[in-house]
Amino acid sequence: MIIGIDIDGVLCNLNGYVHKYFKKYLEENNIPYKFDKTKEYFNDQFHVEKDYEIDFWRAVSLHYAKKVVMKNQANLVTHKLHKEGHKLIIVTSRLYSTEDSDFGRKIQELVLQWLEKHKIYYDKIFFCDEKIGKLDVIKEQKIDVMIDDSLRNINEISEIIPVFVFRNSANRKAKGKNKIIVNGWKDIYKNISKMSKAQNKEKTLK
Repeated sequence: MIIGIDIDGVLCNLNGYVHKYFKKYLEENNIPYKFDKTKEYFNDQFHVEKDYEIDFWRAVSLHYAKKVVMKNQANLVTHKLHKEGHKLIIVTSRLYSTEDSDFGRKIQELVLQWLEKHKIYYDKIFFCDEKIGKLDVIKEQKIDVMIDDSLRNINEISEIIPVFVFRNSANRKAKGKNKIIVNGWKDIYKNISKMSKAQNKEKTLK
């Protein structure tokens, strides 16, 4: 199988980082907030204007790229999937990563360093933006299944292929056709193995 993998919220703990550091940023700047983790977008979770989130990300993007924590067993499972013959393609919309500037190139460099540091296995990586979106990469690379946590991405991608929904408080309403809720990398491995066996059985019957 060809497996598409998001980074933020899937390979790394995006929510944990933002809930800690965005709260700190708002408090240091005397910006009042009210936290609601069920909202999809971080400015909505903290009930603040979008501009505050934009300023926050511009300030912390390099730190985030270096320090964000890996999701438990992400490295072990990616290597195990590779050994079993699956092709792993990272498809990320990491903020600023496609910006045509030294800053944008630095973000890409740090992403690659982070993947190497944490020994994440992958065959290819694509940095997406509004011009070349995740759907474009999925179609071009003939990806069979995608692992993502963004509700918007989940809804769009599930129209054409199955999506493993990496569960969080904001995407718990992601239900329906082609949406499989998973609770971590161990769960992802179990579901991919099940799906792969079903596909192999179907090919054998043909």
